[in-house]
Amino acid sequence: MLMDKENTYKCSLLEWVKNHHSEDEMRDVFLNMDIALKYIHDHNYCIEVFHPNHISILDEKPDHIQFDNLVELDMDPAERKRMIKEDIFNSSLIQIGLYTNTIRSLTPDFLRSNFDEIARFLPEGDVPYYRGVVQRGATVYFNEYALEKMNRDLEQLDQEIKETEGGNSLQKKATRPLSKPINNDKINDNIYRRINGLKDMAFISYLLVPTLALVSLVIIAFISWVLSLI
Repeated sequence: MLMDKENTYKCSLLEWVKNHHSEDEMRDVFLNMDIALKYIHDHNYCIEVFHPNHISILDEKPDHIQFDNLVELDMDPAERKRMIKEDIFNSSLIQIGLYTNTIRSLTPDFLRSNFDEIARFLPEGDVPYYRGVVQRGATVYFNEYALEKMNRDLEQLDQEIKETEGGNSLQKKATRPLSKPINNDKINDNIYRRINGLKDMAFISYLLVPTLALVSLVIIAFISWVLSLI
């Protein structure tokens, strides 16, 4: 574990998992990892180096996930979609590798070909998600899947209550509210503030270069005019 210049403790995902073996703890981090991933994609960036040694957990907080290496998404829509899809697949690959303790040897081809055998070691309720991403190329973030599954489970529970207690009893019982998306924007705004900084620098450079060129031309023209009067 390292401390950076802002006195923030950084622990790589790989190191963190060594000390947090609980399935619930790991799942919590993986959910937040994809929340951060979606945030990055929404800000027109993706992951340049997708490896558990280049993903950090800050201050031992599972919702403070930092991807260390970012690169801008391509402007071409098709390539942009491919890059996002690749990130989502790589996120699932890492999660499965850490669940099964095969992170150092698990490859995309082996995972696709042997998913059914590997799936036995994954949380049962999340297997459909991983299957969709690994074998069907789904581009769904893990946190979005988990939210949708939770809402469906709540709806099913309400239906069971209705059938068990009867319509009159259910009318007296408030319908259970559906879960809302987890919003980590405030946290991620702070962790990934350099995304906006990089964009601002690029914008300044975009304006500065032609301005300097124009000023230079004016200066040259002025000097030429002065020399012509001598």
